[in-house]
Amino acid sequence: MVPRAIINPAMMTWAREYAGFTEEYEELLPGYIKKHYESWEKGDKYPTWNQLRDVSKKFNVPTAFFFMKTIPEFDDFPKLVNFRKLDNNAYSKESPNLIKEIRKSENRRENYLDLLFELDKDVPKFEVIGKSLSKYDFVNYIREKLDVSLDNQKSWIRKNNSLDKNHYNFLNNWKEIITEKMGVLIFETDGVILDEMRGLCIFHEEMPIILLNGKDSTNGRIFSLFHELTHLLIGESAICENNELSKEEIFCNAVAGEFLVPRDDLNNNVHDLSEDSINDLAHLYGVSSHVILRRLYDTDIINHHDYNFRIDNLKDFSESNSTGPGGSYFNNIIKYNSEPFCAVVLEAYENGIISTGEFSKFTNLKKKFIPDLQKRIYGDEQ
Repeated sequence: MVPRAIINPAMMTWAREYAGFTEEYEELLPGYIKKHYESWEKGDKYPTWNQLRDVSKKFNVPTAFFFMKTIPEFDDFPKLVNFRKLDNNAYSKESPNLIKEIRKSENRRENYLDLLFELDKDVPKFEVIGKSLSKYDFVNYIREKLDVSLDNQKSWIRKNNSLDKNHYNFLNNWKEIITEKMGVLIFETDGVILDEMRGLCIFHEEMPIILLNGKDSTNGRIFSLFHELTHLLIGESAICENNELSKEEIFCNAVAGEFLVPRDDLNNNVHDLSEDSINDLAHLYGVSSHVILRRLYDTDIINHHDYNFRIDNLKDFSESNSTGPGGSYFNNIIKYNSEPFCAVVLEAYENGIISTGEFSKFTNLKKKFIPDLQKRIYGDEQ
């Protein structure tokens, strides 16, 4: 007879719901779990130890949780569900993938803070500037805090004397500088569909989080980055989907647009409205052609009819969305974790604060990747 794990059935229900596998998302469960979980939750049957270990991994809770006598009173996710704007009924519940990514980002933040303490490094305070200021006040504040001039921003189109057509250099620079100058941790999701979330932010007084959708285009992530940063500066958490039209979302879009493509500078650089000129402007500022067209409309350079016509016929050079992780495993891990997070974990490893196993656990990188990470972080300083 195969040994069975005599669990508390109520904990099986708790763990499943904790992971987001409600009735709406039941089809995402592996077949054998879908087949048995109801009988496990009723106590009619008990899982084998191998099944319990698999369930533990799928639900992202320790195996020991299933043997607890009482259901835990804590559950961090209901707090995060409150991000959802009250006037948005597009979704009633978050998907298991999104729940997993949110929890993962919170765990990384806790690890990051712990390692900063062990390394005797200061934890930067994040400054909220409130809701009463204008979009131009927000833009000026961000520009000053990041200490990146518009000329400097424009220079990023070139990397190693090559044209950065997909604007990866812009995205990577913005992410690194925002973490360094403003104390915001920036991660990217793996496996969350764009229809559910383009970006979200989790407000903390120390090291708030911005979580971008890793499936989005590079330009989409750049715009979402500043949209979410605006939410944080207001002092709020938010989950942002496509086509939201609340006042808060419109304001955050306006700040992101004005910061990335300032009105006055755009007016000085518009010479004609050909498709090539639109693409040139997109490269100048490191944004999509879509954003350029929107800024041309916002600044009354084109009218509403012209804007809609151009959007409908737009063939953007960099707007195709990623259908999967693509690229190298190493680069994807850096993308999901962020380079600043990996740099702190690497420093803690080099100082003997964490073991090789802990390094791998925190970064999801095996020991063999440590030289690659050192080269990525330190460059030619080694």
